[in-house]
Amino acid sequence: MLDLVNLLIVFTQSYLPYRRWEVIHQSLESRTSERIADSFVEWMLEYYPLMKVDSVEHSYLNYSVASLVRNLCQSSPVLWVVVDGLGWLDHQELLSILTQNRQLAVEKDIEPRFSILPTKTEYAKGSLYSQLLPNSSAWEKDSIKKAFAKMGLGEHYTDSRIHRLRKDLNKRKHQLYCWDTTQFDELHHNSTDWQHLYNIKRPHTLELIAREILSFVQEYPNPEELRVAIASDHGQILGTSEKITCPPELEPQGRIAKGKTTDPRFVVLECERYGLPHDISIVRSSASISSFSYNPDKKILGSHGGLFPEEVVVGFSILKKTIQRTPVIISCHGKGEAGKPGNIEITIDNSNTVPLTDLYLYIKELPSFDTKKPIEKTIPANQRVTFQLTIPKTPELSLTCECDRLSLSGELTFKFAGHEISSANLTPDSQIAITQMFISQGFDINEFL
Repeated sequence: MLDLVNLLIVFTQSYLPYRRWEVIHQSLESRTSERIADSFVEWMLEYYPLMKVDSVEHSYLNYSVASLVRNLCQSSPVLWVVVDGLGWLDHQELLSILTQNRQLAVEKDIEPRFSILPTKTEYAKGSLYSQLLPNSSAWEKDSIKKAFAKMGLGEHYTDSRIHRLRKDLNKRKHQLYCWDTTQFDELHHNSTDWQHLYNIKRPHTLELIAREILSFVQEYPNPEELRVAIASDHGQILGTSEKITCPPELEPQGRIAKGKTTDPRFVVLECERYGLPHDISIVRSSASISSFSYNPDKKILGSHGGLFPEEVVVGFSILKKTIQRTPVIISCHGKGEAGKPGNIEITIDNSNTVPLTDLYLYIKELPSFDTKKPIEKTIPANQRVTFQLTIPKTPELSLTCECDRLSLSGELTFKFAGHEISSANLTPDSQIAITQMFISQGFDINEFL
């Protein structure tokens, strides 16, 4: 029905980095990412109603994260960090900070989820904790604490209760500790200069959150036991937003408004079709109706609530203090005619729980690989991957070689989930079969004429 995996790959790996680049370097009028985002809006309007009928446990909607966290608690204590307003790209950056110098290790690489609609905290976070759509009679809009209580275990800690969180961690009081931090979202709402926010305040706040997470892990009597699960409720519009007027029939709330309108600047989420307590109209573009703060040009910062990819696509990841990685096995076998192009077949066996990224291959005996060559592939977790590569020139066998095969030696360097650098040597049986009529040692045939 839905090719959700490929859609999410396209938007997380291609669109969002491109969108960020355009916001930084291009004017609003010349951004092609706005038009691509509009296609995503159309897609969400059509397929969100289908996604919400899936069971919570197997859903791509963000409330499935609570089910994953509950399952984690069956085997270990969990610090569940919910960073309000943390979009996909910022989640990746937070992971990079946490894994610097192997402070923490990624156990489960970041996975994408679709935020519950609309992408405002009271809806998205309430559903994340309660695992209920906002139209449920048991859904708690006005009390995040009551929504969290539906988890059935652990305790919920806000930024004002960090002292209690530290104390409870130190005493091993619970199996689940949920730190719900709003400092990242508040940073966006309270800023008036986009460049200063993005380049200075945003990375500083991510660093602060990372330091706090690391300090909480150390507070636990046995840090090796504690898993850290990171999630969010929604992302943020990248850049500034234009302010637009609100139709008189609507009740404005940032990028959304309560009620229904035929104004073409808006799309409507009907309550029954989208699992909402009432009809909600959402600004179709990146514009907004109102905001907590404006810059001197009357542009809006820190806006969310809509259907743009950077608002909707959020991540979920799991880390631990240390992880015992299993060895990566790489073998290489090839064939070719001496002096002519040939082929090699690479097999990489990754039995780890995270993918291998940033691959570089060095093969001493092959001139085209005698310096590390990038391999544009990702090896998924728990998979064996085989692929072919072309070599421009097959090497020649030496005079002392008594067979038609040349042993290959070398190394694959890579990162576990884009963070932790490691390497693996070619297996001893790696070799290339070479067809060779005679062996050249610098002689010219003309010398014998």
